[in-house]
This record gives sequence, structure tokens and C-alpha cells, in this order.
Amino acid sequence: TASFTIQDTLAPVIESQAANLTVDCDGAGNTTELTAWLNSFGGALATDACGIVSWSNNFEALSDDCGLTGSATVIFTATDECGNASTTTATFTIQDTTAPVIEIAATDLTVECDGQGNTDALAQWLNSIGGAVVSDVCGKATWTNNFEALSDECGATGSATVIFTATDECENTSTTAATF
Repeated sequence: TASFTIQDTLAPVIESQAANLTVDCDGAGNTTELTAWLNSFGGALATDACGIVSWSNNFEALSDDCGLTGSATVIFTATDECGNASTTTATFTIQDTTAPVIEIAATDLTVECDGQGNTDALAQWLNSIGGAVVSDVCGKATWTNNFEALSDECGATGSATVIFTATDECENTSTTAATF
């Protein structure tokens, strides 16, 4: 009596490694791109001489970087019908390289001299960013300005051209300028 046994002890061969993918933040988690990348095994291809290859991955969540950006390093596993496995690793990254959008630019404001430096009107104008409005797809933006002092013109008059800077959570900036 004799037995003839065919066994499969060889793991699938990764013919093409998974590839990193970097996408620009869409403000909604880039789920379409992430799902497509995961479902395509990061572009990896595997073959097995003795059967069909099935894929799995260890993706759990994206890291929490600036704004709504993040990344995940994913291990894709190709397993044959006999339980032999090979892996390939790649990273999915959401980046934010887009500056905030100035929807409404800051506007000039001229006020009548009150003899006291018009500090209330100036403070209100600076705090309202000269009326400017900004939007950012991948998070929120904060404002700063470069105001130092009013020029010294005739009497108690003066002016200052102020640059207002909107900075998003990933340090992208946009500016708008106006004169008080």
C-alpha cells in the first residue's frame, strides 16, 4: 500500500506590491478613495499555483493629524486555500495643501476723528477682520493680523493698512488686506 499526497506549503507570490496613495483632503474623510484603495488591495497582485488567493487587511482607522487629515499603514494579506499567506504593506494618506479660501475680502473703513484715537472703532474693525470671511474644506481657519499702530497724520488722524492672515489647522495660509 502506498499513498500519493499533493500538498501546498508555498505561500502566494506577491507579483505587484501594494502602493502608497496620497489624496487631497475632501473634508468628508475621503471615504470613496480609501474604500477603492482597500478594495483593490492597494494595487497589489498575487498568484498561487495551487488555488485561489483571497485578500484581507488590518485597516482599523486613519490617524488624527491636522484638520481632517490622517494616514494609515495597512498590511494586505494574500492567503491561499491551504492557509499559506504572503503580505505587502502600504500607506494611505490624506493631506491638506490647500490654503483657506477668502470668500469675502477685508474692506477699508474710514471713520470721523473722535479726538481719542478711535480705539473702539479700530478694535471693532480688527476683531471683525475688516469684514473678511474665510472657508476651509479640511478644518477651520483662525485669523491673525499685523496691525501695530496708526500713522501720525494731521491732528489726531492717521491710517494703517492691515494684512489679515487666515491659517488653517495644517498651517496653510491666505491673506487679505484693508486700510483703517
